[in-house]
Amino acid sequence: MGDPPAGAHGGNAGGQLVFRRGKLRKREDDEVRMMREALASLDDLPHVKRLLLELGRFYNPVTDRPVLSVDVRRTVVTHLEHGNPAGARVVLEAALAEYLKMDEALAWRASDASPSPPEGSL
Repeated sequence: MGDPPAGAHGGNAGGQLVFRRGKLRKREDDEVRMMREALASLDDLPHVKRLLLELGRFYNPVTDRPVLSVDVRRTVVTHLEHGNPAGARVVLEAALAEYLKMDEALAWRASDASPSPPEGSL
């Protein structure tokens, strides 16, 4: 019951700026915060399960799928149930890195796609 609502933003997560919907915005990414919280809570299986379930509800319109797939969630939980938090950490860190890499690539493409002035107009 002490968990914040899914849409609540806990301030500026790292102070980074990213391109969202064609504008430069502060990163307020619940998905990143929740993945990092799961990584920090690998010894609390019920809490990690709740976080992973919530992450599966977030939709990524760029990839047209959930932020965290069922297979990734299942693999993490299986590792934790078998007493292998290191394996769960590797899977979660890979998912987080992939999510951040995709976000950075989108920001790079958005900044690269900005129109340049025609030659000789300066």
